Amino acid sequence: MPHSTMSSCCKRMQSLCLGFLLLCLLTTVQADVNGSVSPIIGVLAQELYPDSLSATTYNATSYIAASYVKFIEGAGGRVVPIWIGRNQSYYEKLLLNLQGVLLPGGATWFIETLGYGDAGEHLIRIAKQINDNGTYFPVWGTCLGMELMVLKVANGSETRSDCNSAGQALPLEFQADYNSSRLFAGASDEVISALSNENITYNYHRFCYTVASFDEPALKDNWRIMSLNHDLQGYEFVSTIEHLKYPFYGVEFHPEIPLYEFVGTKMPHTKSAVLASQYFADFFVNEARQCPHVFANATEQKRSLIYNYNPKYTSLAGSSYTQQYVFHFDVDSVFGDDDSLYPLPYPYPTGAGAEKHYFGFAFVITIALSAFVATQHC
Repeated sequence: MPHSTMSSCCKRMQSLCLGFLLLCLLTTVQADVNGSVSPIIGVLAQELYPDSLSATTYNATSYIAASYVKFIEGAGGRVVPIWIGRNQSYYEKLLLNLQGVLLPGGATWFIETLGYGDAGEHLIRIAKQINDNGTYFPVWGTCLGMELMVLKVANGSETRSDCNSAGQALPLEFQADYNSSRLFAGASDEVISALSNENITYNYHRFCYTVASFDEPALKDNWRIMSLNHDLQGYEFVSTIEHLKYPFYGVEFHPEIPLYEFVGTKMPHTKSAVLASQYFADFFVNEARQCPHVFANATEQKRSLIYNYNPKYTSLAGSSYTQQYVFHFDVDSVFGDDDSLYPLPYPYPTGAGAEKHYFGFAFVITIALSAFVATQHC
């Protein structure tokens, strides 16, 4: 073979080997990302009733609306699904790996055994303990999630009222000291003006809290009310709150909807609506960046992230959500050990399998490096 042809082949081989080696190394580096930059936040799943649309269409027993996942990801965070129907040990173990929890809105009752309400009770109790022990751990509640958070912080004291705010886009009616709150202290004039004057906070709820609710002994002097609103019948309800001791935040409206839901004509998607909604996402993810929790190792982390599941385009089937992550888990048969953070079987290597996987990966890198070195002698 002519020397020039051989030299050209060697150069191409060098480039291929080097490119493959860099790809392998890049994959290794990106196996984990610093949690202080991209925090990992748990989003609680919610039960599906057997006759519901998503349950019958997708043979599912629980779900997470994809808009809540995107809400976190759009602010630089990552999401781990939090399963319902597990024991306290599971939630304790999981929260020590997470940097915050989001309790989403939805449509269920708090009294369902092993459902959303039971899981929320565990999560709020553990989150309080973590904060009491000196570690910053934020919780965000949206709509039903706000209602659940307040209920569980009050040790189950029910103070909600009936409301009719179905499909209302409203401006916030800020209280005099709203800018003393953690939630709004850093908001720009543009965000506050939009929230105050434009119909951009989307409400869809049948229960609510009133100012009088927070005068009850279980809630009094524990929460700051930053804004109010009025439902379709003019009934006043509380729309944004934060706990005075814990980094717990609640909104009765849906900030994820202007950003990521497109199934209703009343949903606001204006520039101002997107700006304000993104402010709430950025705020909560920034709160989570203050928590030092991390997974024990990259394998455990990757096995837990929402990327192991694919969302369904559920609005095609008539769902009120554009996309949903739908799950069909029989807790007793799928999870095995009830402390397990993820369902079984899991498609990626663990234990001895993981060691073989990483040995093979190291072997491939070694071959690529050897081939690259060999081409230096061409």
